[in-house]
Amino acid sequence: MATEARTQRVEAARGDRPLDLLIQGVNLVNVYTREVYPAEIGISGGYVAYASPDAWSGPEPAQRFSARGKLAVPGLIDCHMHIESSMMSPPRFAAAVLPHGTTTVVADPHEIGNVLGLRGVRYMLDATADLPLRVYVQVPSCVPAVPGLETAGAEFGATEVAEMLAWDRVIGLAEVMDYVGVVQQSQRMRCILNVALERGAVISGHCPGLRGRELAAYMMAGPLSDPETSNRDELLEKLRTGMTVEAKVSSFSESISAVGDIVQTLGSVPPNVVLCTDDIWPEDLLHFGHLDNAVRHAVDAGLPPIDAVRAGTLNNALRHRLHDLGAIAPGKQADILLVKDLEAFEVDEVFVAGELIARGGKMLIDLPTACSELEQENTVHLSHPPVREDFLIRVRPGRRTEQLRVMTMEPGGLRGLDIVELPVHDSTVDFSGAEELCLVAVLERHGRTKNRGLSLVRGIGLRKGAVASTVAHDSHNLLVVGRNAEDIFVAASELVSCGGGICCTHNGQVLALLPLPIAGLMSPLPLADLVPIMQKLNRALQGLGLAIDQPLKAILGLALPVIPHYSVTDMGLVDVDRQVVLPIWADEE
Repeated sequence: MATEARTQRVEAARGDRPLDLLIQGVNLVNVYTREVYPAEIGISGGYVAYASPDAWSGPEPAQRFSARGKLAVPGLIDCHMHIESSMMSPPRFAAAVLPHGTTTVVADPHEIGNVLGLRGVRYMLDATADLPLRVYVQVPSCVPAVPGLETAGAEFGATEVAEMLAWDRVIGLAEVMDYVGVVQQSQRMRCILNVALERGAVISGHCPGLRGRELAAYMMAGPLSDPETSNRDELLEKLRTGMTVEAKVSSFSESISAVGDIVQTLGSVPPNVVLCTDDIWPEDLLHFGHLDNAVRHAVDAGLPPIDAVRAGTLNNALRHRLHDLGAIAPGKQADILLVKDLEAFEVDEVFVAGELIARGGKMLIDLPTACSELEQENTVHLSHPPVREDFLIRVRPGRRTEQLRVMTMEPGGLRGLDIVELPVHDSTVDFSGAEELCLVAVLERHGRTKNRGLSLVRGIGLRKGAVASTVAHDSHNLLVVGRNAEDIFVAASELVSCGGGICCTHNGQVLALLPLPIAGLMSPLPLADLVPIMQKLNRALQGLGLAIDQPLKAILGLALPVIPHYSVTDMGLVDVDRQVVLPIWADEE
């Protein structure tokens, strides 16, 4: 059938068979030559069969569409992202991003992989199989992110990676976050990378702060991209080495501004600059868009509009060897956007495989809704139900005060370490008088251990109450941050009951709850219904002291042991650089 379909497309391109669709009156944005010129685009069997300034002279097409002078650009390709971060099921995510012109994503399902292992990755593939959004998957490389420093719901080694690389629509190895293990050639990372290299897979990286000889060693091992860097000098060094810089606008951070500064200095856009979103939360998706927002940011940062489009289309296709995507040209999939202006980049119409599926920001077709037993599971499995006493730091015998290690939140998102001396009350550490301090508790929620890590954090901004979340990158244990044990206990208990999500409490009462019943990460609700719930949650969090536009930004990455320099996992306070768990007491090593 594939051969017959190809033969028919060749006949259509030759003019011996009618086109399915002829788009007329367009100004074609050619991402190969950086030109814009009037053209007609012919489509056959979901592929571009004709794209030329010359009028089509073949047989009458089955359908004509007038673009009325709009610009035709290729469908946008997000080269690095996590569907789970949208907090929506895959079909709901597709319905949200397709009207913004994102027609292809390269997804790393390591969020659900950390919760449900191979079953979770398979779910993401099954749930995206019949969507007009083209979803390609990279195998999660670090589940958990750093073994021995946290407990995930599964562990992926070379055997699991090899199995997933053989699945349909799996096209590479996802961001290799354990950069210390890569540079030091740990057995686990060496075996995983060898499997990917032997299969010729594209290997994506994640190496914030890595430079010089360590960067060279990391790249020599196989990973050749980075979405985490926002420092200009580090970005330039990585571009000079040939590393693909995945410039992003995410709900956590953005790096396109720094790339724009480099482009102004160089006078051109390096071909190893691509655009991605990484993690986009529902509110940001609704208000700002998806990869179209990254294109607008790139233009604002000084990239020529065609180069911004190319960084979100052709460069991404070439990076992931998706050779039938990324441009409007014969032999390419007919994923085409119509826009009035490249700088404003507001998407009017979206064609996928030659079918008009969205217009004016709205879907024109209904999408299938995923439905599996997995979506009905409660994945919050604690060794025992939480009690108030779980969230007290018990002191050593005979102590009137205690000196503790405290993680500090530093400007720019890095985490430092300090030592504080606190009084003792009823044999527990009393931090109630220290307004800058909060307790961080991470409860292993996958039913594998009895681990419950406790530490203190300074500078997070929470002044009262507590917030609990089963979205806790990347092992997604039950993370709770709060000013007192009672509010922490109530928040944690609420999430155990509802199967996961995000909850905030004050004075022993639940103020707001965002249920995420699918693996404790995603909701079955559409974007329009999900955002008001999230807005209520954010307003409540802001009232508790997290007075920033996205108050969750300060919370959800606290347990990630690959972001310099410290984190808190279910095993306790982690020194990320040395990859060790630190005692909470300052006088212990």
